[in-house]
Amino acid sequence: MRYKWMAALAVIACLSMTDPLRAQTPIVKVGLPSLSMFSVINEIAKDLGYFDREGVQVEISHFESGSVNMKALLARSVDVADVETGLILGAVANGADLRIIGTHSQGLHFGLYTRKDIPNLQGLYDHTFAISGIGGLPHLVLLALLERQNLDVNRIQLLTVGGTSARLSALMAGKVDSTLGEYSPKVEADPNVHRLMVVSNELPLYMAQGLAVWGDTLEAKKDALKRWQRGLIKATRWAYDNKKEFIAAAGKHLPTSSEELGKIYDFYMVARVWAINGELDPKRVAYMQDLGLKTKTQNKAVDLDKLVWLDNVKALESELGKRDYPARP
Repeated sequence: MRYKWMAALAVIACLSMTDPLRAQTPIVKVGLPSLSMFSVINEIAKDLGYFDREGVQVEISHFESGSVNMKALLARSVDVADVETGLILGAVANGADLRIIGTHSQGLHFGLYTRKDIPNLQGLYDHTFAISGIGGLPHLVLLALLERQNLDVNRIQLLTVGGTSARLSALMAGKVDSTLGEYSPKVEADPNVHRLMVVSNELPLYMAQGLAVWGDTLEAKKDALKRWQRGLIKATRWAYDNKKEFIAAAGKHLPTSSEELGKIYDFYMVARVWAINGELDPKRVAYMQDLGLKTKTQNKAVDLDKLVWLDNVKALESELGKRDYPARP
């Protein structure tokens, strides 16, 4: 009897190994910015089964700031991070063997918001400016804007506050005088605050985020990462094509009214925030390196040919075709 049970178990084990339905689904652990309209597409793609249909299990972690997200990547708590390009370059300059394998967003999705009495960039002098952390997106964007007008960042008091929600809340509460943040109908309606500029219009080459992964993780999880990227691109295209349905899906994750989400969505259409093809432009990475060296947020140049890994981007463009962005409303 004992041998019959052992034989039966052996047969079951063999069937388990050959049955594709029983094969273990690859896992990708993804580090994202704090949950907002910008980062919600990964959540929606998961909800709507885009990742399941690609045969990949995606585990999502949101981090309050880019610096915390980068720390999680460097500690290998996540496999891949959607994180500020400047932070990636800085980490590589300090010895991290990272690759940028694509984007979720190349363009900036921020407005520069200030107190009503601050008329221009130079008006930021002797005032407080909220950032997420040194080297994070708000800090680097501010440096880029100041550099274009030969203005001195040392004349501005930088305060580390946190993610976009925390920074905008601090501005509306009068705790800081200015910050960069996502388009916000609530901030736009505040009588004591105004939007000084839409940043993407001022810095067209600025590459906000990159999908960063360790070189050895890329080798080990190349196929799983490609599946995740494919699902993300498909979900992004769905978002561009289905405003009403997207807003309903986003509302399940964001404590914002449908009316406000619609206004944010329209701003994203104008700014073309989400990368409709997951595209990665090496010229933008080169711009970011030049900016980092000029502003001394990057201590040395890195090998961009090694850093920028285009295989998945090119393969997915071949598989899915290249989509044009919708006409701006």
